[in-house]
Amino acid sequence: MAKVDYDGFAGIHRISEAEATIDQRAAVILTFHAALEREVDVVLAALMPRAHKIRHFGYGHKIDVLAAAWKAEPEEGEKLHKVLFRFNELRNAVAHGDRSDLVEAALKRLVDAYLQIAPDADYCVEIAEVAQGICAFMADGPTIREFSALADGLDRLVNVTMPAALGVKPSNEDTA
Repeated sequence: MAKVDYDGFAGIHRISEAEATIDQRAAVILTFHAALEREVDVVLAALMPRAHKIRHFGYGHKIDVLAAAWKAEPEEGEKLHKVLFRFNELRNAVAHGDRSDLVEAALKRLVDAYLQIAPDADYCVEIAEVAQGICAFMADGPTIREFSALADGLDRLVNVTMPAALGVKPSNEDTA
């Protein structure tokens, strides 16, 4: 078809070999990076009346525009820009097959930047929590840790405190 003497069977074999080497952590990083880009689009749409005009921009340009349009404290916008930039560095490291030490260095830079916007987070934070924490930082509501604490408090109220106040003995799984 292409008239370039390409061996499609060899290509299929190489693709099959690549499938066997899929790095699950890389898949997680790429997935959350794409999800974060969507959330940046949502925030940009809220900040700008015609944000659809920048739909062709790449991730890097979008986070630059977000930093420029940031309405809250400029220092907070710079922290957000840095953590989004570091997330992109990590994405690029895994997407381009960098050596594992370079990926680990990019991950460390991301966590360091994340701790600037979520100082109560653990250093051993998961990628999902970083992505969620970034969303919480962009919002006007609670941080991801505050939201988790609220949910835990409500769970205890509904499943332990209220039953006890009503004289109902909670089941074993409710008190675990």
